[in-house]
Parts: sequence; structure tokens; C-alpha cells
Amino acid sequence: MSLKALTLDLWLTLIWDSRELEDYRRLRRLVNFYRFVNKIHGNRGIKAGSAFKFNDVRLAIEAVGKKSEEYYEKGVDPHPRERGRMLFEMLKIKVENKDKAKVYESAGKVLSNSGYMRKFPHVNPEAKPTLKAFREAYPNLKVALISNAARSTETYRRTLNALGIGKYFDYFVISCEVGYLKPRKEIFRHALKLLDVEPQEALHIGDLFRADVVGAVSCGMNACLYSGLWNKYTQLQKEGSMPSWAGEHLPADFKTSRGQIVKEIERLQDALVVAKKIDRSNVKRLRT
Repeated sequence: MSLKALTLDLWLTLIWDSRELEDYRRLRRLVNFYRFVNKIHGNRGIKAGSAFKFNDVRLAIEAVGKKSEEYYEKGVDPHPRERGRMLFEMLKIKVENKDKAKVYESAGKVLSNSGYMRKFPHVNPEAKPTLKAFREAYPNLKVALISNAARSTETYRRTLNALGIGKYFDYFVISCEVGYLKPRKEIFRHALKLLDVEPQEALHIGDLFRADVVGAVSCGMNACLYSGLWNKYTQLQKEGSMPSWAGEHLPADFKTSRGQIVKEIERLQDALVVAKKIDRSNVKRLRT
């Protein structure tokens, strides 16, 4: 019984943003949502002079970010439409019940898509050759993305297509759409259900020990801790967008269940070696 499914983390495994790109996306999100809010506000027949100011929207977006962090502490991730609803409440914009679903959904799309239409993240140069090699070694392999992210599948599929690696993915499992963050078991189980495989038939690759390895292993999956882009952590940790425990190596005393394969790798391509070990482990498990 060979490997049947591969799942990968997104940020700092397959792609990353520079400081300039992060600033650009933050600005586009603010500008686009400001325009959207004032359009909705104007459609309610309110005089132009009472339109929301740029700073009002900026403060509301920052407040929603802080509110979302309270969810994160519980391992829960609000859907983009829920973030849209929270923003409208903070701005005290009343929406008629018959329009709420549509307006909040549209607001969520503005928040998700802004900044990803023209400028894309940097792609890990190891990503495409590794995904291609996996497809060649395992022609029937199913591949899924599992990411803690506040953007939609639509946004990330467009992004990965533009970067030349979208075609390798069968499924996108995004925390804000599933409702749970890694390392919660729910997000990994959701991926396994989509892939229709047993946990021991799947290999997960990600850059964070606690989110990726602990989460995958707790569901019975095999895992690789990828350290190839850890050099990007320093600036992100200074900005507070990366947890202080990022860069945690695989502990020597980390325990797994019988037959599970867990390895720390510096190159994405080394995951193929781990895949072969999984094949042998699965064969041994069947024999015993």
C-alpha cells in the first residue's frame, strides 16, 4: 500500500510575502473596503457629506483583527463573511435583513481578494519541481492545501495558478472556510475526508512544528517539518505576524503512534524520501 495523499501548508512552505507586498495588500484591503462601505452607505440614501472617513474604516479593520485574535486563541477562524458582518457592526451600518447575506458575503470577498489581483507572493523555487516529482512518482496521488489563512479558496487558487503550481492541487482546505485553525484536528480530518484516504496513507508538509506536525500526527498522519524558509521568520516575528515559537525544531523526545513517519527536512524534495519510508511502513503494517 503506497502513499495516497499529500497535503501541504501554504505560507512559508510554498509561498511568502516581502514586507513591501504585505504593506501593499494591507493598503489595498483598506482602500477597497473603504470604497465598498461608502457605496453601501450611499445606497441607503444618506447624504454624501456623512460618508465614512478613511480613518473610520482603518480603525474598524484593526478592531476586527484584534477581535479575530480572540477566536484564534480557541483554535477557531471566522469566515470572511463573518469578518464583513463584524466590520459593519463596528461601523454601525444597519443592513436590512433581506440584504444581509449578500452584503456580508460581498464584504468578505473584498477583504479576501484585495491585493491579490495583480501582485502575487513569491513562490518557493522548490515547490514546482517537488510537486512535479511527486506526481511522477505517484500518478494517482491526491494533493490538498491545508492553510491557516483569512483568504478564500478562490483567492488562493488564482494565486497558485498564477505562480504555476495550482494545477497540482485537487483540494484547498482553508481555515477561515472550515472554521478551525491548525493544529485543531477538525481541519486535518476535513482534508482527509475530501481526499478519501486513511490518515496513515497521507503525508503532511509544513513549516511549523505545533501547527503542522502536531496537528497532522494527532490525526494519525505522517508529517515533514520543513525548515527551508525559516530564514524569513525574523522580520515577521518582529512585526508580530509570526508566533514566537516559529522555528521550533522537531523535539528529540517527540512521540508518535506505531508506524507513523515524522521527519525534519531542509529541502522540499526530501519529502520524497519520507514518502518511500511511508510505503515501507504501510506494507509492514499490513503484514503484521
